[in-house]
Amino acid sequence: MNRVLARVSLMLLALWLPTSVLAADDDADEAVLDQLDQARERGVLEVAVYRDFPPYSYPQQGKYVGADVDLAAALARKIGLPLKVRPIMPGDDADDDLRNNIWKGHYLGGGVADVMLHVGMDPQYVARQDKADLFSPYFREAVSIAYRPGRYKNLTTPMALVGTKVGVELGSISDYYMSGAYGGRLRTSAVRLPTTQAAVQALADDEIDSVMAPRGELQGLMKMIGGLSIETRTTEFQGLFRTAWDVGIAIKAGNPKLKAAIQIALQELQTSGELKSIYAAYGVDYVAPEMASTAAASH
Repeated sequence: MNRVLARVSLMLLALWLPTSVLAADDDADEAVLDQLDQARERGVLEVAVYRDFPPYSYPQQGKYVGADVDLAAALARKIGLPLKVRPIMPGDDADDDLRNNIWKGHYLGGGVADVMLHVGMDPQYVARQDKADLFSPYFREAVSIAYRPGRYKNLTTPMALVGTKVGVELGSISDYYMSGAYGGRLRTSAVRLPTTQAAVQALADDEIDSVMAPRGELQGLMKMIGGLSIETRTTEFQGLFRTAWDVGIAIKAGNPKLKAAIQIALQELQTSGELKSIYAAYGVDYVAPEMASTAAASH
């Protein structure tokens, strides 16, 4: 049943139902607590972050750390609740991630988180969400190239990569680009590795000439292996494919109190400079998002 028919059916049902039934249903709606109130009752704010995703969220000495974990802790502190981190595995697509972790839960159980970070904020994708509320973009990511100086004379076009070894994470946007751009002429230059971290390590070990990956990941990973003293530069290719995007926050739709609390907390972190400092601690240059902070449609 499509949404128009569903709305018509509900309207006809409302005309038929006795007043007492409708009143009881209204009471049930009022009894549903905003997610913020539920979090306060539990005594924690549970925030979903991606598993094994340095420098944003990754395990270290038995606990999760990273820029997104620190951001989650700062938001929870501003809201006045302890943080509970929920590391999540990415699904087949972003819709799976939102369904499994924000508005419905996985079919195997485990419930949902109150908040999810590092959600892609493509405007069209945000606008079509009806069960999740995507809002407050807080960082802008861009695909970049990290390479050793001297390996490329003039890296102003991707064609300069031909004949060199370019590390990419298997199945990533960089992998797809190297496989299909320019009629496939870059395909033989791609060195596919299981993770971006493995690609950066290969660059550090002088096994490849460069790495194509999101800028923040590259910067953070280069800091993590900084003891190897590799010198790198980054170059973004503009206008060739979608190289940049904002990341933001998701909660279950219909929770205005939680949304407002997060928006206020994030604004304070941005204004004070704490958000920028969080990224700097992991070697990432903070880049402000391009979308307005109220990008998500009202639900």
